[in-house]
Amino acid sequence: MALSGVMTLVLALGAAAGDRLLLCRPNVAGDAALARPEAVLEAARRAERFLDYGVPCVDAGESARAARRAGLAHAVSATAEGRVDGSHYVLVLADVATEAERARQSLDVAPGADAVPPLRASLAKLMETLPRKPGPDPKHVAAWAVAGAGAAAVIAGVVVAGQARDAADRANSAADLGTWVEARDEWERKRTTSGVLFGVGAAALAAGLTWRFAF
Repeated sequence: MALSGVMTLVLALGAAAGDRLLLCRPNVAGDAALARPEAVLEAARRAERFLDYGVPCVDAGESARAARRAGLAHAVSATAEGRVDGSHYVLVLADVATEAERARQSLDVAPGADAVPPLRASLAKLMETLPRKPGPDPKHVAAWAVAGAGAAAVIAGVVVAGQARDAADRANSAADLGTWVEARDEWERKRTTSGVLFGVGAAALAAGLTWRFAF
């Protein structure tokens, strides 16, 4: 139980904490009634990875600089243009490190059609171009596994030590020889087992933590 819990924690910590993206409000062009810029915000909200900047950004460079100030690595700027034949959207993903465009998506949505699903799909395609985050270091996972096994052994030692105390109490309160011998033998077995578990567990816990933080 303890080992699997440590492994789960390690894998969870392997996920990047800064994987959110900044979203600038769309620049509106053409017929504002046909542009439907709010569809971009709704699509981003459903994607659950974007933080609304609250104002438009003129280009990829401005969106990247805004993301840098927020401590993020990437940003998306957008244009929503209203045309006679519907809405035209351009989504641009920028890297903060270079302030340059990484990828873009352009799409047209007919008048009256729901623009959110295709915009959400376009945002997903932009996110597919993001650099992949490395998984947890196998050495770190192994180190935590060793430490977790050690912790589990120590916990088991505590449980067995409690059983040894119970056996000792039964021996002390025994009224006949047979009961006393049985309780005494159990106490000796449990005491030895708990000592082994404590020793092995403490060694494994120390080794795992040393491996993780010293190497």
